[in-house]
Amino acid sequence: MAGEISGNSTARASEERGIRRLVKQVAEPEGFSLFELDFGEDSTGTPAVWISFLLDHEYPTTKDSIGALTRLGQRVKSNLFEHDISRVPYIRFRERQKAVG
Repeated sequence: MAGEISGNSTARASEERGIRRLVKQVAEPEGFSLFELDFGEDSTGTPAVWISFLLDHEYPTTKDSIGALTRLGQRVKSNLFEHDISRVPYIRFRERQKAVG
């Protein structure tokens, strides 16, 4: 089920903190500090983490900016694999929702 991490709550919190730290190591220096993590199993039943980077509505959609996002995703996944996380990482980019009210 999405959003859940198997195991006890201490292990879950530790796993989430570790993954969040590894994503930040790569993303923040590149100017992408807003992201969400969603834990669950992918369509094959393999433990996974979906990393959603939140982009402003004004984020450009040029060839260069799309290339920068692609490289960011590759670097994040490489960093996670280098640290032997137990989940398959999936990278997503989506528009950040504006606050209502």
